[in-house]
Amino acid sequence: MRLVSSSETAPAKAPGYPRHWEADVLLRDGHTAHLRPISGDDAELLVEFYEQVSAESKYMRFFAPMPRLSERDVERFTHVDHHDRVAFVLTVGQKMIAVGRFDKITPDGGAPVEAEVAFLVQDAHQGRGIAQLLLEHLAQAGRERGIDTFVAEVLPENSRMIQIFR
Repeated sequence: MRLVSSSETAPAKAPGYPRHWEADVLLRDGHTAHLRPISGDDAELLVEFYEQVSAESKYMRFFAPMPRLSERDVERFTHVDHHDRVAFVLTVGQKMIAVGRFDKITPDGGAPVEAEVAFLVQDAHQGRGIAQLLLEHLAQAGRERGIDTFVAEVLPENSRMIQIFR
């Protein structure tokens, strides 16, 4: 029997894809998942993932009803430059269960560089430490990219996310 690493089975990525950010991670419940940067090939996977997220979780993420992602949203969310716009997906098998991202909001030039961070975790996988894992990996990627501070807008009733940021 030959064991195949996930990097051997991953589809070819565009030049500049930061493969060193890929990792198998241990979730709070002892199960493992694969964390990797999002790519343009993930459009269908993102749409399937989003269909499995509750209306309440979508509202907590976008602050408005957003039952479906538009083609424009899918394009914007899956096509990042891995520098000023970074996004990670967490997968189990061939299914996406979470996405976390940051978008740089402060231009370079002496002031601290800020980025807005956001997460969405499928309801069935909430409470497994996924947002914390995504935040840790985004923080490391942010350090590599010169980000000094993360900021986030969180609804007051989103106590789970407020706790993650504390």
